[in-house]
Amino acid sequence: MTSNRKGTITEQQRSALDRFLHRVAALRSKPKRVAAAIGLFVLTVALGQWAWRYHAPEIWVDVSPRVRVAIDAPQRVSVTLKYRPRFLGSGQARSIAGTIQLLSFPQSVVVAPTTIVTSDSAPEAVFTVRGLRVGAETLDFAGSNTPTDASSWRTASTRAVVLKAQP
Repeated sequence: MTSNRKGTITEQQRSALDRFLHRVAALRSKPKRVAAAIGLFVLTVALGQWAWRYHAPEIWVDVSPRVRVAIDAPQRVSVTLKYRPRFLGSGQARSIAGTIQLLSFPQSVVVAPTTIVTSDSAPEAVFTVRGLRVGAETLDFAGSNTPTDASSWRTASTRAVVLKAQP
């Protein structure tokens, strides 16, 4: 056939299709080989997805999701800078040294200090939150292991709820 209008195929295309169908028919008699090929394909896709997800190291700020504090009663809030090495899951993350700062200055609470530099031996920054009046505030923290590099700063927020003091 020399014409290749829609709906017609050339001899070369027909020959390629016949070879493909012949190979598929030959594989029908070898189910173990087909199963192994499918299993290898699935394994390759799964490993590729895992490598894509965990290919780069990751740094983030870890802070408790909610803080409850009474008026004039101090409450400790720990903030850590976490590091996950390349090709490991978040369960293998460890706390690292760095600088952690309070970014927000809320009206209902007082946070002290506003900046803490942590070390490898004590990577946890502990801030003291004291309630001034009943209400809720968002506390925004930023952390970096290389503070001079602007792109290295990571942020996290927590909600501080100030309650009436219990008698």
